[in-house]
Amino acid sequence: MDPKKKNIIEQSIKLFARKGFSSTSVQEIARECNISKGAFYLHFKSKDELLYELFEHYWRRMQRRVNEVSSEPLEPNEKFAQQLKITIEEVANHREFIIMQVREQVIPFNENIEQFIKKMRYHSYLFYKNHLISIYGKEAEAYAWEGSLITQSLVSNYIDLIIIDNVEFNFLEVANSIVTKVDYMMKGIMENKDIPVITEEIIEQMAPDDFGLLQLNEIIRELKEVTVSEADRDIKDTAEVLTLELERTSPRVAVVKGMASNLEKHEEYLDLASKLRAYFI
Repeated sequence: MDPKKKNIIEQSIKLFARKGFSSTSVQEIARECNISKGAFYLHFKSKDELLYELFEHYWRRMQRRVNEVSSEPLEPNEKFAQQLKITIEEVANHREFIIMQVREQVIPFNENIEQFIKKMRYHSYLFYKNHLISIYGKEAEAYAWEGSLITQSLVSNYIDLIIIDNVEFNFLEVANSIVTKVDYMMKGIMENKDIPVITEEIIEQMAPDDFGLLQLNEIIRELKEVTVSEADRDIKDTAEVLTLELERTSPRVAVVKGMASNLEKHEEYLDLASKLRAYFI
């Protein structure tokens, strides 16, 4: 991202957290960034567009940190705990900004942001689902969506304590506690062969229109689009290698993760790289 654009986003987060989105003018943002009002509009068409890119910047920052853990040689439950810690930590670090969103009800009045939040939420469901299958094996697949939503609720309750009540936690202790509770939950569900309420049919009703449930097929489709539309030879080659690898009967995880690292170097493909890492936890 352009350094000037990044600076506008980072200074705006502080202003919005302190004064509120509605009460902060473009002139104040420009003054805080030591730029002219005209220079602001060279980077953002409006304050609403800035807010959308702020959400995207925040999400990508979290995804980069989560993706770094994906490459570490950890057991599946340890990797899950570390990635949960990062998620909770990032939320805590932006507490005041999140409170501003709740107070001003920004999201419902901006359709683009509302759709982005839905996509983020669904990505979280996939993230938890894939972790559960990674930890408990294929026999957990029938219960993974249900387990994912229960895990999401558990994480959200801890986050509410941080955001609303300003409770201070050791984030790794919280993450480990969540993983332990999820273990009790999943083993109980699987041992009792509980009939899940949250099935793939239910999830289909919740998923954004551009987010396919057949993850691997969806990722391959996106990669093929990249090979057609991308002019950069390095990115095109990476997409072609990944497509061939994913179409194998047994894709080599090390190769996939290595190619995902290439994609992550380019900000516009961070989401695609994150889907790859989420699928091949």
